[in-house]
Amino acid sequence: MSRAALVLIFLGWHGLACAQPGASQRDRDLLHRHDAVLRVEGSFDYNANSLLNEVPLELWRGAYLDRDLRGRSRDAMRGRNSLGYTADARLTYIGREQGRWRSLLSLAHHEHFGARFTADLYNLTFFGNAAYENRRADLGPAAFTRIRYQTIGFGFQDTRSTGYARLDFVIGQSLNQADIRWADLYTGTDGRLLRSKIRGEYLVSDTASNRLGTLNGFGLAFSGRWSIPFRRNTGLRIELEAQDLGFSAWGPNNLRLDRDTTIAFQGITVDNIFDLDQLIIGEDALLDTFGLRYRTASYATLLPFVLSAAVRASLSPEWDFAFRVDQRNLPGYLPQLQVSAQRRYRSTDIGASLSMGGFGGLRLGARLTRSFGERVLLTMDTPHLPGLVTARTRGAGFGFAISYGIGQRKHDDT
Repeated sequence: MSRAALVLIFLGWHGLACAQPGASQRDRDLLHRHDAVLRVEGSFDYNANSLLNEVPLELWRGAYLDRDLRGRSRDAMRGRNSLGYTADARLTYIGREQGRWRSLLSLAHHEHFGARFTADLYNLTFFGNAAYENRRADLGPAAFTRIRYQTIGFGFQDTRSTGYARLDFVIGQSLNQADIRWADLYTGTDGRLLRSKIRGEYLVSDTASNRLGTLNGFGLAFSGRWSIPFRRNTGLRIELEAQDLGFSAWGPNNLRLDRDTTIAFQGITVDNIFDLDQLIIGEDALLDTFGLRYRTASYATLLPFVLSAAVRASLSPEWDFAFRVDQRNLPGYLPQLQVSAQRRYRSTDIGASLSMGGFGGLRLGARLTRSFGERVLLTMDTPHLPGLVTARTRGAGFGFAISYGIGQRKHDDT
């Protein structure tokens, strides 16, 4: 197994990622004042529990990773290592009020990646197998999922709360997914023997095209939020939310590889160096040797949905507090806990958050919301403020949302 292949298994790196800003009191006020609202939002969120930001940042730049840089992350490796990112962009139109409900139309693009891996996999990828002479490197269990898809959604939003319900049609653009239940690599003396055992499966969407809008898969998803007052007139409420709870069915031209085998490599014997036909190894021979013959197959996979629950409190006209827990359907992701507070001013809200879990550890976030006149609302946030300042930390991200009110201002009695 080449180091290049290990890098692909380890990272699957491409793209950006983030968490969606939730609805605020100013969002509800904007809806109350206007017939309709147009909202554009995007987000990026990368996180890891052991890998320092400097490693993926330099890989993305295509720069050389010196030994000290690679060593700092090696020294931080744990028994359980994870990393991941989420990238989302969405355009939403919220229509005219019809009784208690408003119609809702949404177009979105998503790219999500999650992985869990062993310390030996990192060491073998970035330092080679010299340190594993006469011993075994444990490369599993490990898993990763990288998926790109678009959604077209229709639904309704409650005019009295933050609740909504939306049904999305899913366009599956590309999928790379591996579940390695067991894998190891034994290196003999002087590297004369390489023996690997592997058991797992690998799914990949049709490689003929994976450009934006390509229909390699198709499915359905549901998103919704329920807001329940905890007690009347106390300012406490419970929110339950599901995002992209659904599936994508991938067509018959997509690929699947299942392996449960042992591979031993003891070098190549050449009887006559002048016989080039015997000396050169072709692609077909390598595919047969390492058992990498794919088969085309149809299959269905769950989307990287998010389930969350939150308790929110408006203890005064100026202060809001929240406690939230969420779980995302991606390898390496653990339940994430978040505590946040927000202070309201005349035209600006400032907030801070402290979170633990997900793909990484403790993070400090910040959020800013500002109204420009009566029609424009801008929100900016970051899930990990130190990640925007230094690469010697874990995790970084940024999100924004711009809402614009359309139509005449409503009367206060509506």
